[in-house]
Amino acid sequence: MITDAIEDAVVSAARAKGYALNSTIMATVAIDLAGSSLVGDLITIPGKGSLSVADYLRDLRDRAPSGFSRLQQPEKPDAERTVTEMRRKRPLDAAWHDRHARATGITKIMMSEIAATRGEDKGN
Repeated sequence: MITDAIEDAVVSAARAKGYALNSTIMATVAIDLAGSSLVGDLITIPGKGSLSVADYLRDLRDRAPSGFSRLQQPEKPDAERTVTEMRRKRPLDAAWHDRHARATGITKIMMSEIAATRGEDKGN
């Protein structure tokens, strides 16, 4: 589909500039460029002319900067991390440790395993 090719070109250009685009921005791209075609790196918009993907991306960022986020380097962007990877980076709070101290049975065992995998086992 032509729209997919245009969206892919916009996403690639954003990544080349070090940005990730959120879903709201991608919806805006789909609406802005509906019926358009892509030839090389030029987007032809019916009745309006042509512009480069880089120029469109610059205009889009000026209109909606909140839809752009910096790619995290050298790590993977958050969208590509698994939930487990993200949880490992988050420290366990005092309330969690309080619940762990009162837990018994299988709950205690599982909470101890969680604490150990995060390097926070306090010997409870």
